[in-house]
Amino acid sequence: MQVHRCRFADYVPQAVNAIEFTPATVERPRIAVGRANGDIELWGVRHGHIHYEKTIPGPVNGTLETVAWAHQTQLTADDAELLESAEERAAYVKRLNARAPRLFSAGLNAVIVEWDIGRLVPRAAVDSYGGAVWCMATNHAQTQLAVGTEDGHIRLFDITDGRLEYVRCFDKINSRILSVAWAADDRTVVTGSADSSVRVWTASTGHVAARMTLPKEGGMPTLVWAVAVLRGGTVVSGDSRGHVVFWDAAMHVAMQDFRAQSADVLSLATDDAGHTVYASGVDPKITQFHLFVGDGASAHAAAGGNKRRLKGSKRQREGRGKGSSDGSRWHMTGFRRYHTHDVRALAVSSRLDPNVLISGGVDTQVTACLAGEFPTGNQYRQPCFPPDDSVVSVAARAGLMLQRQGTTLKLWELGAAEQPSADLARAMESGQALQLLTRQRDLLRMDVSASTNLLSCCLSPSGTLVATSDAAGPRLYMLVRSPGDRPVVRARRLRAFPPANFVPPYSTARGVTRFAFTSDEKKLVMATADGFVVVVDVSRYASGEFTVVRRHCGHRTAAAEAESDAGCDDVPTHAADVRSVPEADVQTRSIVRMAVSRDDRHVATADSNGLVIVASINGSRSSVVSLSQGSHRDGNVAAMVFDSIGNLVVTTVANQVFAWDVRRGAPTPWSLRNSRKNIPRGFAVNGDCVAALATNPAERGVVYAWAANHITRIDLTAPPGPRRAVLNIHKRRHIEAEVLRQVHEEKEQADRRLERQNSKRKRQQAAGSTATAEADSEAKKAVDADADADADRDLDLNTDWTSTYVARLREAGINVNEPHNFRMTQRYQNLMHASFVDDNTMIVVERPWTDVAASLPLAFERHRYVS
Repeated sequence: MQVHRCRFADYVPQAVNAIEFTPATVERPRIAVGRANGDIELWGVRHGHIHYEKTIPGPVNGTLETVAWAHQTQLTADDAELLESAEERAAYVKRLNARAPRLFSAGLNAVIVEWDIGRLVPRAAVDSYGGAVWCMATNHAQTQLAVGTEDGHIRLFDITDGRLEYVRCFDKINSRILSVAWAADDRTVVTGSADSSVRVWTASTGHVAARMTLPKEGGMPTLVWAVAVLRGGTVVSGDSRGHVVFWDAAMHVAMQDFRAQSADVLSLATDDAGHTVYASGVDPKITQFHLFVGDGASAHAAAGGNKRRLKGSKRQREGRGKGSSDGSRWHMTGFRRYHTHDVRALAVSSRLDPNVLISGGVDTQVTACLAGEFPTGNQYRQPCFPPDDSVVSVAARAGLMLQRQGTTLKLWELGAAEQPSADLARAMESGQALQLLTRQRDLLRMDVSASTNLLSCCLSPSGTLVATSDAAGPRLYMLVRSPGDRPVVRARRLRAFPPANFVPPYSTARGVTRFAFTSDEKKLVMATADGFVVVVDVSRYASGEFTVVRRHCGHRTAAAEAESDAGCDDVPTHAADVRSVPEADVQTRSIVRMAVSRDDRHVATADSNGLVIVASINGSRSSVVSLSQGSHRDGNVAAMVFDSIGNLVVTTVANQVFAWDVRRGAPTPWSLRNSRKNIPRGFAVNGDCVAALATNPAERGVVYAWAANHITRIDLTAPPGPRRAVLNIHKRRHIEAEVLRQVHEEKEQADRRLERQNSKRKRQQAAGSTATAEADSEAKKAVDADADADADRDLDLNTDWTSTYVARLREAGINVNEPHNFRMTQRYQNLMHASFVDDNTMIVVERPWTDVAASLPLAFERHRYVS
């Protein structure tokens, strides 16, 4: 197989400025990751791992500094007065719990936005009334939003019952508000500002109740970048001196002061119990503090296990000041460096099982680790680009590659290598490079006039058409190449696209989350943000004629949606069967995956709730793929593709592999036997979730699953192999060679011992030649018996060495008596795309971390001392 390895893609990821967990009352936990350009990525959480779900595109040239979730589950005073009976109140509380959480964001553009996380568009937006927004926090009752602005005010917004309304502002200070946090009882608000102060505000009056002042360094004010309030009332602050200070809740004085970082502390995170605090910042190490209750000696002994990991003096480790009246003291219990640049966001959720600590910053990567295992546990580093194969599109027949970023589309022509001879192809070792005949060429860079960053893009198989979409709606471009040796490519927008009726008039979201062309390029299938799967006839694009062939509404399962869709009569619309779907799932649903069969008969789509629909492109037939996946967190679809046989292959975020026979409408025999229990452990527990699937036209029943750091070949016509098999082919070869070498050495040593024994017997035989004939006769019999025994031992040894080799391979995870399926290679790293452009010819698009790091600003320089 030939692999076209592309490293010329110049995707530049955005810094992570904010990370926030959904409230504990939400059934399906998610993480909102805010990027510097305004995009918000939503990640799901599963058993200590996180998986990418979708992206809410930010406005063009937008900024984002902070995000906040809200999920109201309690009645307000006004609601309690309106609802007279206990039954009415209970029913209303039940409806509140059933709603999806609300997501807010704000930045330097002075606008607070509430997002529709299902349709991926703003739901509401209000002015901050105070300039740039630096911080934002929701109170614990989930009824008010506190916003810190450039003009030195804290402003409260009412977010009850779906509102986003300005209420009032607190007293003004002569400095911008950099950080804000609510106390556990919601009676006070704590802020950090740029005037060396931490203030405690009375929420009901907006007046300052206490002010704690930090010392200045070099005559410059200390910036309080982060504050947090623990369950017991203790206030924690992180500032530009690199200090983390714990403040007494009653006296408002510093209890302990740690020099935790060598530069600014930008972020703090605390667990729900208030016993653990994490801090990080410009110095990208993440430091852990733990509260030990008891006398100083016992607390110091409890923290002693981590002494070797701590730096600095004893005074810095223990913290200046005294503990609380109950003898409790905070100790710096460890640190780790997961990032190369500033860490701007930390988040920890102690209500998950297991607890997860998430971090992100200027190096653009999101890192997750188990909070209970910090700092000794392993971290799971997510790729710096969306791992869902939506960034890159390849035109197989034309040899073109399209990449999107922000509002820009970039088009390259792939290079070509010499064809290997038959002898060379048979003898070629894995990874041998072929001579490059022509290099790739940069053909086109196009800035799309869009209102938001692009949602998706797709290149037609022949490279003639380009489809892309922002949140406002899709666009279609025709690529025109001038003749000549070095043709110039121009893009011409087809203004008649999309047809006015590609979505019904009542659809409020026209953005397209996924595109797919049929192989003959006569139809374009689009998945809209409102849950429609639309088939458009584009065969007459040159004349500007586009026709909506049909609309499938299989994902729109709510009763109100099905009723509206059934009334459409302008184009064939096939509404879904009404199913009992939780209100929260309806509000957060988006179609996130799509695949078209090789024969252009079927299209499969999957939404963020795990529902998979297979619909007919040319007819009205559609069916639900039942994978029996169990919980939502395990059942979300990560990737899907139609294999060469016509079966739909699906992988979940739990790295389970399912195969669905579309003709029979049932799982394949392979899937029934293996999907739930026989997937090799090395694939199932891999920290990288599968980003996409690819098929080789020359291999029947085989799919290639790829993630950021591996490509795995899966033969769906053969058993998966041993549960604990070694899947990495390079590691497997190394183990086989090492075990073979060890067995050879042991066999040679045994052969030398046998040779020495034979020589000794011959010497004894020669020495006994002068003895009596009777003695000679007895000795000869003994020697013959020994020789026969040696011959028998040689035969046994030959058999034993083979058995030993096989047994040791089995101990190392290699069973030579079972087929080796799920063959994995980790030769390619930071994968953005992988697909086949021809029989046995794969294109692999990598974005090396060294190239990404070269585009980042300078990192904090640590002093290193070498003895």
